[in-house]
Amino acid sequence: MTRRTLTALALVTAMALLAGCTGGIGAATLKPRLSPPAISKPGVLRAAIDLSYPPFGGTVKGKQVGLEVDVAAALAEQLGLKLEIVNLAPAAAAEQARAGTVDVVFGGLTVEQSVALQLSYAGTYVSDSSAVFASDTTSLTIGDLSARKVAVQKGSAAYWLLLDEYGEGPLVVMPTLLEAMRAAAEGKADVVAGDALVAAYIGRSVTGLKYGGQLAPAYPIGVGVAQDKTKLETEVRSVLDKLSSQGVLETLRRKWAGDLPKFKVPASASDQTTATPDATATPESTTTP
Repeated sequence: MTRRTLTALALVTAMALLAGCTGGIGAATLKPRLSPPAISKPGVLRAAIDLSYPPFGGTVKGKQVGLEVDVAAALAEQLGLKLEIVNLAPAAAAEQARAGTVDVVFGGLTVEQSVALQLSYAGTYVSDSSAVFASDTTSLTIGDLSARKVAVQKGSAAYWLLLDEYGEGPLVVMPTLLEAMRAAAEGKADVVAGDALVAAYIGRSVTGLKYGGQLAPAYPIGVGVAQDKTKLETEVRSVLDKLSSQGVLETLRRKWAGDLPKFKVPASASDQTTATPDATATPESTTTP
């Protein structure tokens, strides 16, 4: 997975504002539910998160923030453990998980990616999809885009989806999703297509664009663990289910993605890899690599 960095000032500002809204998951006395060898360090959950991939992870004024940082904090608390974040992209994180030096792997991890990285998929915390955003509120599907200029990040899942459907004709190809959204906001394209969660986050600083519709089936994003950590996998899955039923995960999703509709993952996609983006697709970026 290519490295993604957060350098756009507007996006740093947005992440800083959101970082101040982390309350709501209480600070109870920790009573560990796990110990080594299920975890690598007594009393600690070591979570690998890519801190160059907003809104999933980032750093603002030395503070680690993002959707996955919040989810990891809630997960650690429910497990009765202190959270320790390790800044790693998924491929490197998977190596350390298999080596037993980190416990859980985040990084926008899909079912397909967990299989490719030889990890067990230990549960879902959010769903995502390729989607279209436009200045009007017209509901759009992929079939409506042939006569429109569509800004898209080169190599992204949305790019390959639209290239396969229409060829290069309607595409306004940009280096990053941030630049694609700016192109649509400035009238250089009619709409923009890209990762829904990332686009909704960018939309806090690139104004004038609204969610216009889902382009492909939704897919789950979740947490990976080493394949031999069956007790850890069971506990993580149980906690994520609890956080979902209590509405905590939805609260965190709205914190970072605003009023973006919640995507329903098809039942057949919950434990299969066919609904996730191609593993070779370029992760969608808020800035130029």
